[in-house]
Amino acid sequence: MTQDFNSQHTDGQGLADYLAIFAFCRAESVRAGRLLTGRLLPGLTPESAEVQEVLAGWPGSVGAREGPLGWELFLFEPAPRRERWWLHVLLLVATLFSTVVAGSLLAGHWPIGFEALLLYGGWWVPIPVAIDVGALVPGLPFGVALVGVLAVHEAGHYLAARRHRISVTPPYFIPFPPYLSVIGTLGAFIRLRSPVLSRSTLLDVAVSGPLLSFLASLPLLWWGLAHSRVIGVVNAPTAYLVRFASERLWLGESLAMSWLTRLVLDFPGAGHVVEMHPIAFAGWLGLFVTALNLLPISQLDGGHLLYALFGSRQRLAAWAFFLALIPLGFLWAGWWVWAVLVAGVGRGRIGHPPLYSSERGPEAVRVAVGLAAAVAFLLCFVPVPFRL
Repeated sequence: MTQDFNSQHTDGQGLADYLAIFAFCRAESVRAGRLLTGRLLPGLTPESAEVQEVLAGWPGSVGAREGPLGWELFLFEPAPRRERWWLHVLLLVATLFSTVVAGSLLAGHWPIGFEALLLYGGWWVPIPVAIDVGALVPGLPFGVALVGVLAVHEAGHYLAARRHRISVTPPYFIPFPPYLSVIGTLGAFIRLRSPVLSRSTLLDVAVSGPLLSFLASLPLLWWGLAHSRVIGVVNAPTAYLVRFASERLWLGESLAMSWLTRLVLDFPGAGHVVEMHPIAFAGWLGLFVTALNLLPISQLDGGHLLYALFGSRQRLAAWAFFLALIPLGFLWAGWWVWAVLVAGVGRGRIGHPPLYSSERGPEAVRVAVGLAAAVAFLLCFVPVPFRL
């Protein structure tokens, strides 16, 4: 037996308590902590009462796989860290402000005054010089609704990770100038500091965010559609319209959007469009963000989900979907941007990286939840999200 980790943990459980269940173990330093790998004593399994009793006091995440010589356990102990809560709060406040400004523009107001800063060759950039606080008020419903959906999505990931004792950051919200992005944000994300040690854990963390954002978006859409207008438009490119700074922006139609529209509105069909209330637009964006994250590629939620369900076979689906973004980009160039971003986040890897314990698949209940997330993707996906 070899070992080199602490003889006492913060919860008061001693080293001997952990080593008592192992025939062999070793510890190694990994990203953001240390990993203990051990083979259980003959006759023990991860479900054995004495193993469960010992693992109940472990401060980090746990994985297991069955090898030719018995069961192996992977125990990750995260290094202590102090969260920079001031940064997360600052980004949240900035994102809320930028989305409220976007909501004001959607409501037909101009809350920020600009002057043009001339650059070389006739180019210029807008510089904010004044703000109309009263004009921000109409943007509150959109900003709060959109940031709420993003917060629910990331909270799902965060709470699932914490339940599995994974070291994880609070959400990072990303503000963006609303005059450039229409919605005032590039979304939000969390960062896992601990390695994910099993496919069951990976599935739980992956699906929790998209399923919650999907469910949170539906009541927003329902209320927003009930307060939207149906207007007559000849030769409209889509059935949904929002106005941003007096300009028309046409929105694509997903299956969920189509069904909800027919449930909530008396929609006449051809020759008419829905001019969407800002809260309905926030709900539409919630479905769109859910679909984006559920694409089964690389480090996206959908990539995690498909790897959790099918292991290394996820690679084939990942490449199929990634290559499908190329022709889709001729319909909406944003798919090309998304493909580049996904490849960059995955450091060029399109398939999912292997886990420490990838042989053991999730249980039937988790598989059912994963399939529900796949159905949500089909309901939310829009081939051409935006048209000018």
